[in-house]
Amino acid sequence: MTCDVSFKIVKLAEGNEFYAAFNRRIVNTKMPVIGVRVPDLRRLARRLAPDMGAVEISELLTAQNESFDYVLLCGLLITHARLDDQTAIDLTKQYLPHVDSWAHIDVFVEKKRRFASEAWWDFVLGCLQSEAEFTVRYGVVSLMTNFLDEAHIDQVFAALRKVTSDGYYVKMALAWLYATAAVNFFEKTLAELENRQIDAWTRNKAYQKMRESRRFTPRQQQIIIKNKRASG
Repeated sequence: MTCDVSFKIVKLAEGNEFYAAFNRRIVNTKMPVIGVRVPDLRRLARRLAPDMGAVEISELLTAQNESFDYVLLCGLLITHARLDDQTAIDLTKQYLPHVDSWAHIDVFVEKKRRFASEAWWDFVLGCLQSEAEFTVRYGVVSLMTNFLDEAHIDQVFAALRKVTSDGYYVKMALAWLYATAAVNFFEKTLAELENRQIDAWTRNKAYQKMRESRRFTPRQQQIIIKNKRASG
């Protein structure tokens, strides 16, 4: 199974040497980058997933044959395989220690109704307290992707106030979440950003992301600029 999957990855990467070099710089991984484009990895995962169960995916994750592309494919298989929530969560717990790039998280997390259930909510909140930077990023990106709604927004903000990780990729994810939350919860998000539990770097980065977005009205942009200047 592992050899067959690795062979498929290598075949998909043929002729992508320039892309592999470029992607290695962008994703900032210490793993070898074979050079499979993300849409091709997604298609491969969808093709393989119907014949994959938890045992097969777990075996792929434990194999000593890791490249950036291989690990990401394992994540995509978890997303697309026919698994109950607890089994998928257990496999995600197995997947996260293998990742070393923001892309392993951001490509893996998808907006789907099944990932907005109570089981996933509880799991994601637990991830926020991890000592592993990318596990915490997973928690933040998951909240942003599947739980920024009226029913959860106050709880999301409350949970994020308890995040203690100072990792760069965690803080970038937090800024991204706040900028995204402000689209639908503008006043609530700006009030949250003034909470002293949010460090100045994350606050300013969130305002910067809002400034770069076209999803805010001119009046909202004026408020964002004013708040950014006031925050230093």
